[in-house]
Amino acid sequence: MTRTKYVEELNRLLNNVRIMGVNLEDTLDQVIVNLQDRNPDVAQKIIADDDIFDNKELEIERTCIDLVLTQTPVATDWREIASCLKLVGDLERIADHCSDISQYTLRLLEREFVPMPESFKEMLEVMRSMVYDSITAISENDVELAQRVIATDDKVDKLFHELRQELTELMQRNPQHVPQYVDYLMIAKYVERIADHSTNIAEWVLYVVKNELQP
Repeated sequence: MTRTKYVEELNRLLNNVRIMGVNLEDTLDQVIVNLQDRNPDVAQKIIADDDIFDNKELEIERTCIDLVLTQTPVATDWREIASCLKLVGDLERIADHCSDISQYTLRLLEREFVPMPESFKEMLEVMRSMVYDSITAISENDVELAQRVIATDDKVDKLFHELRQELTELMQRNPQHVPQYVDYLMIAKYVERIADHSTNIAEWVLYVVKNELQP
């Protein structure tokens, strides 16, 4: 493989990662909206579509391995290829958690309706912004945006702990609704994990652009 062809393949690889990210944004929006709408068909589709992200991860991983085997990469190439492997892993895990949340949405459908705590909505919005910003940082190699995502992770952790305390108090006051509040708590845990994966993505953007690995 010539160097020109190699660069073309590397750029195609990076573009596939970006496309995977954009598709994930759409899935995440469906998940968040469906926590309110509770449409079982939407939830089932999100769960089924997780296989698409699994397959895309495998495809990108194979491309990375092929690029390493067909030509000796220079240092910058190594960083981009290694980061692609890590990035798609985090993107795929976010897709997994979208599926996990949708399974809990289906569980909530089987129970008496209990409204989502208002504080939960703030946590969802902050997490959504982190995912969008981290994916934009991939597309634009935006260091400042990546750093903002990393800095926001502590806010999600704080919101999770506050929500957990609120849900615990709600369970004590409304023991008949404990199953619903437990479901909300589990969804919140997945939201926190999605934020963590967004932080990982942002850290790998810094590695590609600045050759900096976060401690």
